[in-house]
Amino acid sequence: MRCLVVILMVVACVGSAAAAAAPAASCAVSKEFFARHNASSDDSGQPGSMCGGQCCGRGRETRLRHSVRRLTVDRVLAETRPVSDLLLSTRQTLHDHLMQLSRHSQNKTGNLLTKMYRGHAVRTRAPMSAFYEDIRTSLRTTDHDDATRGSQPPRNLAESARKFFENVFPVAYQSVLKLEAKQFTVEYEACLRDAYDSVKPFGDVPLKMGTSLSRSIKAARTLLEVLATGAGVLAASEHMLSSASEECSSRLLKVVGCAHCKGHDVKPCRAYCFNVARGCLGSLVSELDAPWAGYVEGLERLVRVEADGVLREIEKSVTLAVMYALENHLTLENKVRQECGPTATTVPEPSSPAPTVPTRRSDDTVPPLYTTILEFTASLAERKKLFYGLADEICEEQDFADMGNERCWNGDTVGEYTKPLVQSASLSDQKYNPEMESGIPQDKVSEMAALGEKLRQARQLLVTNSWGSDMPSAESFMQGDEAGEDGSGSGQAYDDEGPYDQEGSGEGSGVHEIGNRFNTGETAIQPSTPKTSAATSPRSLSAVLSLALLISLTRSLN
Repeated sequence: MRCLVVILMVVACVGSAAAAAAPAASCAVSKEFFARHNASSDDSGQPGSMCGGQCCGRGRETRLRHSVRRLTVDRVLAETRPVSDLLLSTRQTLHDHLMQLSRHSQNKTGNLLTKMYRGHAVRTRAPMSAFYEDIRTSLRTTDHDDATRGSQPPRNLAESARKFFENVFPVAYQSVLKLEAKQFTVEYEACLRDAYDSVKPFGDVPLKMGTSLSRSIKAARTLLEVLATGAGVLAASEHMLSSASEECSSRLLKVVGCAHCKGHDVKPCRAYCFNVARGCLGSLVSELDAPWAGYVEGLERLVRVEADGVLREIEKSVTLAVMYALENHLTLENKVRQECGPTATTVPEPSSPAPTVPTRRSDDTVPPLYTTILEFTASLAERKKLFYGLADEICEEQDFADMGNERCWNGDTVGEYTKPLVQSASLSDQKYNPEMESGIPQDKVSEMAALGEKLRQARQLLVTNSWGSDMPSAESFMQGDEAGEDGSGSGQAYDDEGPYDQEGSGEGSGVHEIGNRFNTGETAIQPSTPKTSAATSPRSLSAVLSLALLISLTRSLN
């Protein structure tokens, strides 16, 4: 009997020792997890307020909360930042390209005027520089978000073109009269400029060039602003997600960390992670789903840079204008006589030779943008559903979700997750989210609405400014803009068979259109119809100059 008592006492002692060792042993299995989250040490003996497990004091739980929040933000940025960088880098490429092309065009036009007017060409440089500076000013916009604020106001390029030709007119008329050794008096030259609109020395070439340039540069400026707006909306959404509420941080900690704090080395159930991620984070940006898809669709279909072709054609337009004045010299002289009377000239004082103008370069020095546009639209099309699945991406992190819903952490214990899975992150679906007790604050809803409106306005700007006379009706084009409203971010309206498929929509739907327009060299600049049959548009600049010299020689022989 005494032996039996001793045996029972030994067994009881062993059992007590094992029970005391059990918590330490179960906490050891989460050692690697704590190390990954920089929470190896625990500087507080008090249990954490959220998990309350035997493996996490208040200090460790705090570090876990910060780690989980940082991982969540990093995962969001991994999805949104490449898209933002794509928008801004493409914007910078387009801007730099058009600026470079404007300087190249200015150089070519300057060389042309120098060859035509020799020493008198120096008088055309100031108006030419002012004209091209107006073009470059119209292309300068701010880099971020609301691009219409802080940008330099665009110039009236139609008026800039008219002003340029008006100031070139006295030099051109002097060449028409073959007065290279003389110069008009100041008063007579001022009269010529005043009479420019009534005389129309260059026909309708300046008007056509100015109209085409104004429309194409405005469209290019709009595109630059729209790209900046898209990047700004992404930056704002990133900030909104990274500053999620403390309640959301606590829920994410419960998903990822509480199982380990209670001594369980298991991952959260997948449906559990989805419900928390969609409720806490996805619902913040769910209302951007439809506007973003519409924004991307607009860029796919409408992005094109007609300003490229128009800038390359300025030199040819100037040539056509000079040709018109030469071919219609008799009519021109009569009109000038009626407006300004007999020609008044003076012999200019000798001056130093005009500085040498750089040799003209070919168009090959500024390659076209076709490849850049192709790559941009193809890459952006892949991110049309960016906001629809953004919250779910969080559950792809290593510690955030198990592949199933059976033996996993369900928020309370290790077992099966039996609560219903909400179908999307939309605000309407969050009413039925079993993991969310309160809705999104009204101020956050207002912020989302403002961001969505920015995307809609950006798309509308594309529709308004990216088309000429072939612009589709606003109703026919915009019909798919709010296709996602049926599910309010459910994503059902953004299947590959979308509302634009009848017109060739889908991934890269706008690229074919861009290629056709770009490769055909389409431009709104058309040669004027002169009064003589010899005025057909020249095939090359050399042919134009040869014809001009031939006309001049014929007149001198007569």
